[in-house]
Amino acid sequence: MTDPAAPARPCDLLVTAAWVITVDAERRILRDGGVAVTGDTIVAVGKAADLDREFTPARRIDRPDAVVMPGMANGHRHLLCCAKGAMPEGGTTLQSLRRFIYPSFSSLEPEDMYVYARHATAEMISNGTTLFEEPGCNHIDAVLPAIAESGIRARIGLWTWDQRGSGGDDGLPDWLRLDTAAAIRRLEEGLETVQAFGNDRIRPAVCVEGVTTCSDELTVAAARLAEESRTLAVQHKSTSEREVELELRVFGERPVRHTATIKALNEYTLLNHVTSLDDEDVAAIADSGATVSWNPSTALKLAKGTTQHSKWPELIAAGVPMGLGTDAENCSNHQDICRAIYLAALLPRDAREDPGAVSAETAVELGTLGGAKALRFDDVTGSLEAGKQADLVVFDTNDYDWRPLHNPIANLAYGVTGHSVDTVLIGGKVVLENKKSTIFDEGALREEVEATDRRILKKIGIDPSPAWPVV
Repeated sequence: MTDPAAPARPCDLLVTAAWVITVDAERRILRDGGVAVTGDTIVAVGKAADLDREFTPARRIDRPDAVVMPGMANGHRHLLCCAKGAMPEGGTTLQSLRRFIYPSFSSLEPEDMYVYARHATAEMISNGTTLFEEPGCNHIDAVLPAIAESGIRARIGLWTWDQRGSGGDDGLPDWLRLDTAAAIRRLEEGLETVQAFGNDRIRPAVCVEGVTTCSDELTVAAARLAEESRTLAVQHKSTSEREVELELRVFGERPVRHTATIKALNEYTLLNHVTSLDDEDVAAIADSGATVSWNPSTALKLAKGTTQHSKWPELIAAGVPMGLGTDAENCSNHQDICRAIYLAALLPRDAREDPGAVSAETAVELGTLGGAKALRFDDVTGSLEAGKQADLVVFDTNDYDWRPLHNPIANLAYGVTGHSVDTVLIGGKVVLENKKSTIFDEGALREEVEATDRRILKKIGIDPSPAWPVV
């Protein structure tokens, strides 16, 4: 309790709102609440009236109708842009990778990755994301300054494979054709590059592509390197039944269990997708301490069979640290974690014909603290608590998504998109205000990205025109 007789103390910023969703240990929701910030750190969270008495802020953001919550985490967001809406329709995961995503990625130059990284981080921030995981990029020396410029938090490493996985080399490009020893060196170089960059908000990852393209030797080396460096070994795994079938044919085991068999599944492993699981897979993940990124919109767009083959309620029940992601540009065609929260709440209900399969509260937690835990960033972000970094989102509730407003968790889970995000703070700095970036010229970003897209599409021979006649 605030001592009413104590003199007010200074703080840099006080944010007040109608609702403050803390996602703290008690999962408190404060009516007429506030967050006090000094420097980059939250110093108090409580009732606005109490904080008004306790602090004299240098600046105030008073939003009497707003909802404030922790910054959201995108657990799987490739920065390669791949020209939104340009991927040919009708492809499965492996088909889309081989005929569009791999050729696009292999065509990018450092300046292209810099443009895409700036645009992607600006887009994520505009939707309320303050932390993301890049599960494998190229030209990392160009990407890191772009991430740093945006102010967003990230895990990142170099995209790596040795093209010796269960899928063979059918349809794989000559780009990045490395033997296993060279691929392991690339993993080490990516780790060292991020560490040398020396930005506290950007933490390294050891990233292997994983979907039928990596030898066991490379996968084991990645797991060992992550454990030795106390970072994350990131891999795409069990992304569809097709991948499961390939691994069963080659190894006699399902992908997750084979990863465990070769001792590459542990508490430093981050598994992306894991759309096709059985109960033994769930047990293996839970027993290992591995974390998961659930990417529901990708599963739907690429027809992964998430409602037939996934085990999301079981993973949640087993206590697996899990967040939500949106993947690459054409895998979701949006980078909005609010939409991912919506799908996380609803898809398992329909799949199980069980309205309680995933609660609204659980879905919101997955988009915030769950993602921070999955990315091993929950020491500094994911909830609004004194001592944590001041990463928070202010939603403008003056639109139909939010009104009428009786239970903000229900609105968040079932109706809200990132378009109602008004203000975003990362480390106490306002990086979005009144729906406008305070960092980037967003109009210039869009022009740069579209020019880059047109050049890359021409280079790989893709015509992005609509199937319907354009007259």
